[in-house]
Amino acid sequence: MKFIRYACLLLLPLSSLAQTKINTAKPWAYWWWMGSAVTEEGIRKNLKDYADAGLGGLHIIPIYGVKGYEQQFLPFLSPSWNKALDITLKEAEKLGLGIDLSLGTGWPYGGPWVRESDGARKFDFQGDSLLNLPTKQQVKRAAPGGEGLVVNPFDETAIRNYLTHFEQNLLKNNKVRSYYNDSYEVYGATWTNDFLPEFKRRRGYDFNPAILKRKENLTEEERQQWADYHTTLSELLRDRFTSLWTKWSTRNGKITRDQAHGSPGNIIDLYALADIPETEYFGSKQYKIPNYRLDPDYDSTRFGVPGTLTMQFASSAAHLTGKTLVSSETSTWLAEHFRVSLSQIKPIVDELFTGGVNHIFYHGIPYSPPEEKWPGWLFYASTNYNQQSHFWKDLPELNRYITAGQERLQAAKPDASVLLYFPIQDVWHGVAAGEAPFLLDVHANARRWLNDTPFGATASELRMHGYQSDFVSDSLLHRFSVKNGKLVSEAGTVYPALVIPETKYMPIETLAKLQELSKQGAKIVFVKALPAQASGYHNGQTRKQQWTELSKPLQPLVAADYLQKLKAWKIRQENMAELGLSYIRKKNAEGTLYFVTNLGNEFHRGTLRLASAARSVEVTDPLRNRQGYVPVRAQADSTSEIELALEPGESVFLQTFASMRKGKAWPEYPLAKDTLSIKGIWKIDFLEGQPQMPPPLATSRLVSWTELDHSESESFSGTGRYSIQFKLPANWEPGENRVLDLGSVRETATVRLNGQLLGKLWSLPYRIQIPAQLLKAQNTLEVDVTNSSANRIRKLDTDKFPWRKFYDINFVSIQYKPFDASKWELEPSGLLGPVVIYK
Repeated sequence: MKFIRYACLLLLPLSSLAQTKINTAKPWAYWWWMGSAVTEEGIRKNLKDYADAGLGGLHIIPIYGVKGYEQQFLPFLSPSWNKALDITLKEAEKLGLGIDLSLGTGWPYGGPWVRESDGARKFDFQGDSLLNLPTKQQVKRAAPGGEGLVVNPFDETAIRNYLTHFEQNLLKNNKVRSYYNDSYEVYGATWTNDFLPEFKRRRGYDFNPAILKRKENLTEEERQQWADYHTTLSELLRDRFTSLWTKWSTRNGKITRDQAHGSPGNIIDLYALADIPETEYFGSKQYKIPNYRLDPDYDSTRFGVPGTLTMQFASSAAHLTGKTLVSSETSTWLAEHFRVSLSQIKPIVDELFTGGVNHIFYHGIPYSPPEEKWPGWLFYASTNYNQQSHFWKDLPELNRYITAGQERLQAAKPDASVLLYFPIQDVWHGVAAGEAPFLLDVHANARRWLNDTPFGATASELRMHGYQSDFVSDSLLHRFSVKNGKLVSEAGTVYPALVIPETKYMPIETLAKLQELSKQGAKIVFVKALPAQASGYHNGQTRKQQWTELSKPLQPLVAADYLQKLKAWKIRQENMAELGLSYIRKKNAEGTLYFVTNLGNEFHRGTLRLASAARSVEVTDPLRNRQGYVPVRAQADSTSEIELALEPGESVFLQTFASMRKGKAWPEYPLAKDTLSIKGIWKIDFLEGQPQMPPPLATSRLVSWTELDHSESESFSGTGRYSIQFKLPANWEPGENRVLDLGSVRETATVRLNGQLLGKLWSLPYRIQIPAQLLKAQNTLEVDVTNSSANRIRKLDTDKFPWRKFYDINFVSIQYKPFDASKWELEPSGLLGPVVIYK
């Protein structure tokens, strides 16, 4: 048997062998090498710290440097840089950390080795003459040795030359796990040298460049030609960049991580080519969780509002093609520098989980020398997860939570109810017509091509009504077959129904495929009407006739109320969404796995009707390490009912079993029949922090310690211990379940009751169960609260201390303006309450 097992291992690609000891369940992080001014001592110390904090790996991105350290800069891909990479890889392997690498510095791909002939290009006009011009775009945030032109992503020769440079100069036989490509950001690239012959080969007719001058009041024929232009650009990006890059990486024994969004391509198809499709959570939003705060300086009009729909493009591509991992650039510009809290991060992690992400990448960690004083080396974009962060000592708590969740999610398989068609041709004939390039951005631009469209409305409606969906492109739909009346992808992912949202344009090949799938017994429903016409311009009259013939047998599949059609087909529907909960459903060897999170303020406790047959359901709280079984009411229609309490901000896993299981009962929170408000004189002793320790305080008001008497507390960043003595009401019997709720905490709290550690609270709601028999007639409560570093940096800027010393963009605010914390209001700090015990 040993021989057989090892023989099987020999059949695995090198990348798979390299991953066998790498922990992907732990969160990973972007690791910015500033000026690549890294040292062997610094690498060892930093990697050890990251491993001890619970990270699973780092993603190296060399970027601009720090002023005053020019002599330590390591030019990208130089022998000294490769030596630093080799040291990193060897040290990381000892610590069980994985290492990913950007194929370039900053972003997007480019560098000094990119000749002008290989650089990105654009069209322009001089009178009626079409011009093919270089964009001259330079790499953004480039590291020393990486400055130069951005490579042309539509030119095969340019991409081959680019990759050849890495074959010749990157450390040979390195143990990097994955090569990475950041979000597109190739601005103004609209052309390539052989666009015209490629267009004719792919579209079947000669492109008329004059159409590119038509931007408003377009005729139908002009929209069709614009769509053909976008289709061609998308295919060139797919064939000449993404496909070429992934194949090259595979030949070199690496897997790939790709952010396909922001590009002019059909992002589902581009994501699908990568081993690990990667979305991103950029910015902030106002969750309805009590005490959750949106940074007041975040500009949603400019940067957009992140949401689950954008995440689903990456996860759908993975689910359709059988990829195990879906990653996310996580918490970029979640809040202003020095103001981000762990309580703001957890809900976005939970939303990412519901969107299908299971491989979190923090954005991120600037390499900072161990000897560098606070605030250390910093990246221009928040959030900072390195040792200088105010939440560093509490970061292992978040890491443990994510690890517990990702272990379950990565081990399970997709289990969506609905396949939802994404009509990219509606985008290219519609909002994209007259605009070159049109980028499928996941930030503010997502309103135009996603959120404010019939597709976006249908996707949101499905989610709201409890129908879990994955998105499918035209090309991936062609890889589906029908078995037992269900749609099955080449990777074996099964979907009971296919929904076509209101769609005007569709490739005629897709309509033919839908007719074929329908004939084979697939359940397909068109929302309100069939698509109106075939996409594109070529042979319009012939295709119009073909369209008419293909459409006739599909007319009965149109439904005025497609949700009623799904109900009639008995497509699995969860009631959680209608109750105000967010979830993802997956399947594993035991049964059905649910991740359920309460990101609103509608649900507190109630009946969950699971669209899964079960005789037992185990509940796991990965945050508080609670686990147990709940009573199940099996229903005749293969559903199951359970009762569950889940407060705003909380989340749990539900695991169903087909058999009766015996085990510990789920430790349900008690109903709040009676409450005890903890009031009196709170003593505050400051334990550790900077820039100087305030003297002890005493207060009867739970307000920010910055509002109390001593000026030292205004700039203090650190930990203060709140302590108070209180009596238990005479009518409270011992042994009953009780819960301590701290109310508002800024930012994390370690709680002790009568000398016994209850736990660390760092996320909303700040509450924890009190063990039976711990409460006495007379009690002492101690709460150690650590605040943010916002007030400390405010003091530095008020004193005009010169800590901003970075090249390129240096340091900016969340609004991309020069950073100046001296104008900030004092950030609330400490235990704000109210503090309550209820039973």
